Amino acid sequence: MVLKWKSIWKRAECIGLMILSVCMLTACGGKITPKKLMESMSKNMSDLTSFANTVKLDIELEDVLYTTAVSMDINLESTSNPKAGHALGKAHVKMRGAELESVLEVYQVMEEGRRATYSSLDGNWSKEVSENTKGSVITIDDSLFSEMADSVADFHIADGTVDVNGQECYQMYGEVTGENLKGLLGGQMLNAYGLVKLPEEDAISELTIPITFNIYKEKLLPARIVVDMSGAMNGLYDHFEKSTNVNTYSIKLDFDKYGEVPEIQVPEEVKAAAG
Repeated sequence: MVLKWKSIWKRAECIGLMILSVCMLTACGGKITPKKLMESMSKNMSDLTSFANTVKLDIELEDVLYTTAVSMDINLESTSNPKAGHALGKAHVKMRGAELESVLEVYQVMEEGRRATYSSLDGNWSKEVSENTKGSVITIDDSLFSEMADSVADFHIADGTVDVNGQECYQMYGEVTGENLKGLLGGQMLNAYGLVKLPEEDAISELTIPITFNIYKEKLLPARIVVDMSGAMNGLYDHFEKSTNVNTYSIKLDFDKYGEVPEIQVPEEVKAAAG
């Protein structure tokens, strides 16, 4: 009898959590809106201890004499306490007739109240320390979801749902400023970690860029973020009277393993190699 009641109580508890999530999203009867989706996603992200995601970046820029192509596949992990991140992946670059493939790795941790970034290209490590602790070059600043809530009034929620990683998801799409996108993804990701030379260093900030959010329906957490900068970047190069034609400029992030990432620490051999 005790075991039976325990089973019933556990089932009731699960149902209660599901109802609470729905009430948060719909304000217990109100219409699902982009703002409510963004606020729910922000709230749930802020309560997490960790998450993992993958990044796929594809860029092709065509000039009169040569084509530059950059393809990146990166696995990222992030923890909130302590605040840290780790990225590992490969980059395939075609530039001025030459092709190369490199292994990228980055650790980002807090050291004495400052943000320390250890990065390597094919095992050659370097270290950079920044007083600015907001944002990240390898993890998403989850607080920006909250900051973006008021700027998604013109977003749209797709009819029906989509499947991402075998789970049902809402799909929300619209346009954001380049400044918001820099805060969300990190400025270095937007120019392929320095592999793409922009007409002006901060030019992306003024752009308007299409973005799509896929959000797990049950967990109300990011499932996938897709950014297509091709049109915006073509306009940017045209504005600066450059001959560059942007064939592709896209970034896709897939999220999974919420709350499953172990503590991230910089190995001692990496610290020694970075000097």
